[in-house]
Amino acid sequence: MRKLLNNRWFVTAMALLAVALMWSSLRTSDSGRAQPAAVGSAEPVTDSTAEQPQPGGEPSTVSNQDALKQLVVPKSSRDPFASRNIQPAAPVEAVEQQPDLVDSVHLTGIWTQNGATLLLLNERVAQVGDTIGRLTIESANQDGVWLTHWKGRDFLTVGQIFILKTPANRVSIP
Repeated sequence: MRKLLNNRWFVTAMALLAVALMWSSLRTSDSGRAQPAAVGSAEPVTDSTAEQPQPGGEPSTVSNQDALKQLVVPKSSRDPFASRNIQPAAPVEAVEQQPDLVDSVHLTGIWTQNGATLLLLNERVAQVGDTIGRLTIESANQDGVWLTHWKGRDFLTVGQIFILKTPANRVSIP
């Protein structure tokens, strides 16, 4: 095959054959030549494709050129390189999800002297009645501390950590 493609006479013959085939496929059958008449027949021979019955039952007498002319070409064609008209989506109202509020208290030590009690909570000195976040120190003794909050009250001993988790969308309790 490589020897044939290197031969210029063979390549020229193939090119001429391609041109001839292209020319014969492009020329129309109705371009000025008459239909040959059948020998011994008085009627001219007609194109058999021109009178094929249509779905409605009537034969079609439209030539290929006329059928192509009857086709409707849309006036505006879509440009694939044009920018698209993108409509922005309606903004969705975002429900803000607030994180849960967390209060933690670590009781490190209790100091009682002369009737006053001092507490070491979260590495700060506090006394009865002080608030730490949403926690209130209700009372204190040598065993621990009573803390009040929205859920109720809890007892915290020395060395423990108390964590109060309050949901962000908390329904208030009367």
